[in-house]
Amino acid sequence: MTANLWADHVDAAAFAERVQHFDPDVVCTQELNPAAADRLAELYPYGELSPAHDFRGMGIALNRPGKVTELELFHKGGLIALLDPGDWPMLSEPLEIMNLHFAAPGPRRAIHAHFARRRQLAGFDDYLATAPDRPRMVLGDMNSTPVWPLYRRLASRFEDVHRTVARRFGRYPRRTWGPTARWPRLLRIDHVFVEKITVSDLWVIPIPGSDHSAIMLDL
Repeated sequence: MTANLWADHVDAAAFAERVQHFDPDVVCTQELNPAAADRLAELYPYGELSPAHDFRGMGIALNRPGKVTELELFHKGGLIALLDPGDWPMLSEPLEIMNLHFAAPGPRRAIHAHFARRRQLAGFDDYLATAPDRPRMVLGDMNSTPVWPLYRRLASRFEDVHRTVARRFGRYPRRTWGPTARWPRLLRIDHVFVEKITVSDLWVIPIPGSDHSAIMLDL
C-alpha cells in the first residue's frame, strides 16, 4: 500500500483501521504525521518511520525484517526498502521498494517547484545509474498526471501497473487526488511503477481525512 496522508489532516485512527482491515505486507506513506506513525508502529514491527507535521514526513512499515535506507534528494528525499528472500520466503530474489514524494507544482513559488522537481529527478536518475539490476518498485506521490513530463520520464523507464491492470480488466485507472478530503478525486498523481514484477490486481482506497486516496496492489 502507498498513501499520502496529508500530514495532520489525516484521521490517524481511521487510517490504522483501514490498514488493519486490508493487512498489506508493506505500507509506504508520504506526509506521515506523528499520530499516524504511532498507529503504524503498533501494527508493524519493522521498517522506518520518519514523521513530521508537514510534507516532509515519510515512512515504510514492514511486517517482516527489511533493510530501509534513505535516498538523499534535493528538497525532499525518499526511502528505499530492500526485502530479502531469507526473511520474505514468498520472494525468489531480493525486491527493492522505493518510496518517493516529488515536489508539488503550483501557482505559489512555481519556479522553485519546477527546479526542485528537476533536481529530484536528476538525483533519482543518478541512483538508478549505479543501482543493482533487480526487481524494483517505485511508488508514491509523484505530483504528476500522465500528461506531465515527470510522469512520462518515469513511464519511459518503468511500467505503470495502475494502467496495466486497468486495461487488463477493461476499466480506466482511477484518480487519486482532490483539493480536499471531501472532494471527488480529480487527478491521478499517485503512481506505482515496476520493473521485473508482475502485479495481479490493484485497488484505489479512500483514506479518511486525506486529500489523496491510497493505492494497494498484489504482486
